Amino acid sequence: MKPRLLELIRCPACVDPLSVVSFDGSDQDVIDGMLTCACGATYPIVGTIPRLFRDAWVQFPQFRTRYSKQIGDAVPVSPPAQDVAHDRRQARTQESFGYQWTTFAEMACDFRENFFNYLHPATVEFFQGKVGLDAGCGFGRHLYQAAQCGAEMIGVDFSRAIESSYKNTHDLPNVHLLQADIYALPFAPGTFDFAYSIGVLHHLPDPPRATQAVANVVRDGGTFFVWVYSKKRRVLNRLLEMARSVTTHLPHRLVDWLSFVGAFIDRFGFVVPYQVGRRLPGVGASIERMTPSRVKLYAQYPFQVMHADWFDRLAAPIRFYYDEEGVRKLLSKTGVTEIQVSPTGLYGWRGCGTQRLGSGG
Repeated sequence: MKPRLLELIRCPACVDPLSVVSFDGSDQDVIDGMLTCACGATYPIVGTIPRLFRDAWVQFPQFRTRYSKQIGDAVPVSPPAQDVAHDRRQARTQESFGYQWTTFAEMACDFRENFFNYLHPATVEFFQGKVGLDAGCGFGRHLYQAAQCGAEMIGVDFSRAIESSYKNTHDLPNVHLLQADIYALPFAPGTFDFAYSIGVLHHLPDPPRATQAVANVVRDGGTFFVWVYSKKRRVLNRLLEMARSVTTHLPHRLVDWLSFVGAFIDRFGFVVPYQVGRRLPGVGASIERMTPSRVKLYAQYPFQVMHADWFDRLAAPIRFYYDEEGVRKLLSKTGVTEIQVSPTGLYGWRGCGTQRLGSGG
C-alpha cells in the first residue's frame, strides 16, 4: 500500500482517518500490515491491498496466524449482519466474480476502444490530473486505461478479482487498489473528481443503494459514469434468464465448461464465418450489412473475451435490465444532474452526469 492511499481512505464504519501498522518493516509501500481506527475497527493489509470490509479478518485466517503476535487482540468481533438475505446474495456475487476474474485475468487485448465506448463522451484530456474511482474494477482493464490517460486511480472490488487487478496494474505508480464493499465505501464524501461503475450495478442486490454510495464520494461538480444491461433484447433476455435459473446453481467449474462451449459456438459458428465472408468478392458487402452487431463486436476480440462473457451470463447470481428512463432515474435519484444516456448497441446503456451534492433524492 502506497502512503498516498492513506490520505484518501477512511474507516468504512465511521468515516474517520486511519492509521497504518506495518508488519514487514516498511513505512512506505506496506506489503502486509493493519489499518486501525480510533473507533476500534481494524482492517488487514494483505499483499499490499487494504481489505476494508466487514469480516475481512475472517477471510484471511492464514494471515492472522502468520502475524498473530503483531495483531494481538486488535481484531474486533464483526458486527452481526443487518440483512442476512442481502448478505447471502452479496456473498454469492462475490464468489462468482472472484472466480471469473481470477480465471480470465489476462489482459488479452487492448481494451481502449471498449473503455471509451462505455465512458462516452469522455476523452483522454478528461482524465489528466484528476483523481478517480473505479467501483467494481474486476481484473483492472478499465482501471488500466484511465491510469494510462493520466488519472490517479483507486480501484475497488469486493471479490478476489482485486488480485487480478494487482497483477495487471501493479507497475503503474498512479494506481491504488483496495478490497471493499460498494455499499460501504471507505472514503469521505466528495473525495473523487470522477467515478465510474461499468458492468457492476446490475449484478448487485440493491442497485439504487450502490449507485448512491458511489455518487456520494464524487465531489460537487464531478462526473459519474455508469454502464448497465439493456432491456431491449427482451426475447433473448427471457431465454437467458430461463437458462440462468439452472446455471446459477451449478458449480463454477461446470459453468466454465458450458461457457467454453457457448463461446466456441459463437466463435466458429458466427464470428469466423463473418470474418471470412466479409472478404469474399461480390458478397462481402451483403454479409457485412446483414451480420448482427453482436457478431461484429466479438470479431474485434480474442476467444477469451467471449468465454468470459458467457461465464458472466451464466454464472452471475443477479442480473437487472434497464431502459433509458430507468438509467436516468438511477442517476437522478443520487443528485446527479445534466444526465446523458445513450445505448451501446442493443445490449447496454451508458449514462453520465454531473454530481451536485445535497440535491439527491
